[in-house]
Amino acid sequence: MTRMPPLFSLSFSLGAALLLGACSKDAPVPAQPTAATSASADNVAVARGIIDVEGGLIALVPAMDGSVSTAPVKEGAVVRKGDVLLTLDGALLEQEVGMANADLALATDRLKGSQAQLRELERNATRLATGASEGVSSSQQADAARQQLAGVRADVDVAGAQVDMAQHKLEHAGLKLRQMSLTAPDAGIVVGQVPGVGAFVQAGKPAMSLLPARPLQVRAELSAAYADAVQVGMRATVVIDSDGAEGKPLPVARVVRISPVFAQARLPEDAGRGVAKVVECVLEFESAAKARVGQHVRVEFHR
Repeated sequence: MTRMPPLFSLSFSLGAALLLGACSKDAPVPAQPTAATSASADNVAVARGIIDVEGGLIALVPAMDGSVSTAPVKEGAVVRKGDVLLTLDGALLEQEVGMANADLALATDRLKGSQAQLRELERNATRLATGASEGVSSSQQADAARQQLAGVRADVDVAGAQVDMAQHKLEHAGLKLRQMSLTAPDAGIVVGQVPGVGAFVQAGKPAMSLLPARPLQVRAELSAAYADAVQVGMRATVVIDSDGAEGKPLPVARVVRISPVFAQARLPEDAGRGVAKVVECVLEFESAAKARVGQHVRVEFHR
């Protein structure tokens, strides 16, 4: 058997080692799944949405026309249910209430007088009727007493009706006077411009708005492609994607309601992408969310 020289053997071994190293360096490394890839696979739908409050903002509408006489709150004020937010000039209504009080007092006095007269005539008619039956007094006197009694009873009925009418008039005037004050229907924060003293407000037109102290929620718009994929009870990731807070995550939310009908898209993003009809989906946060009503968000629904 022929033996190779030691130097040649060493060179051959070194070359083989270098060749193997180069092959192993070129071999592809199997890709490992990432958390992002796993999360994307878990998503069943993506939608645009907007932060809202349960029940929405409350438009505060005065019931009467008038000029503002007092405005005890300012924009941003925290109020409780029943707090007076503004009062309209009610001088004329105060006069109407005063006149109604006077009419009621007069009608009440008339009724009391008629009732006192009625009680006296009832005693007199009873006495004359007893006397006529015993022959002490004439039957003509008894008949006259009964006729007079019937007339006074009619007067009492009329006086009672006048009291009821005056009472109704007073209640109506008092109601109109109370409507000159605009009160908070719920606890919350006054938002938007508040009319100042002297400003004129119209009945039926919002004078200010109230952000009620209720939990925040998300109103998402599902396109037709995702409408059947989302179910009540699904959890979702909510991320703010506008207002200078790009990518800011919010607490996990859960689907609580899905509209049974398609509606016109209202969010600018959906309208810009040509999404004509959407299904509204309402989500509630599982914990308190630090966000502002009206912020736009991206919603990713999970299995």
